[in-house]
Amino acid sequence: MKIIYLHHSGFIVELERVTLVFDAITNIQPQFLRKGRKNYFFVTHSHHDHFSQHILSYGSDFDTTYILSDDIPQKGGRNIHYIAPYQTLDLDGIHIETFGSTDRGVSFYVEAEGRRLFHAGDLNWWDWDTESHPNINPQVEERDYKAIVQRIKDQVGDKTIEVAFVPVDSRLQGSACLAAEYFIDQLHPQVLVPMHFWEDFSVIKALRDRVPGTQIPDFNDRNQIVYED
Repeated sequence: MKIIYLHHSGFIVELERVTLVFDAITNIQPQFLRKGRKNYFFVTHSHHDHFSQHILSYGSDFDTTYILSDDIPQKGGRNIHYIAPYQTLDLDGIHIETFGSTDRGVSFYVEAEGRRLFHAGDLNWWDWDTESHPNINPQVEERDYKAIVQRIKDQVGDKTIEVAFVPVDSRLQGSACLAAEYFIDQLHPQVLVPMHFWEDFSVIKALRDRVPGTQIPDFNDRNQIVYED
């Protein structure tokens, strides 16, 4: 398995036979999508920092299937599947389960080629400063995040999530790492990949310092290979 960071919450996961692409909003370099492989694009929700119409253009040149949150405006197409929270979908040996979000859309649990992945989308512990976000109720944000994590824990059971992509958003300042720390504490992924930080790579070091017992890749630029085994 090889993981390439695209931008923000966008990643490519290259397995032996298939390529999985999550929340891609930037152009994908040609070497990362190869003809002769099946490519699956996952989009967690319609926000501009997670979904770009441009991904649909890859379908003309590659063997491409799209799994899109159902809050995205629907288009026809045999290779486009829309999915809501708490649904399952099986495609060509890939098992997909969706969970909720604390913002919009879905989060994805994916089993493919014996690997188990989780992409949170905007499932985050949104502990905003109430002065800048007076409509936010911190207690409700904490409750909602923990409730969804519990549902994931109940559903996944004793299966180990190998790689989890979880928001570490520096705009939350001192609370930026809350979601990732709680996810690690409850679900114990083998590797946790921070995301949703735009270009503020400093939050990666902050998280690594806070959870030294968890494997957290260190990266600092787009189109980097951040993990390989």
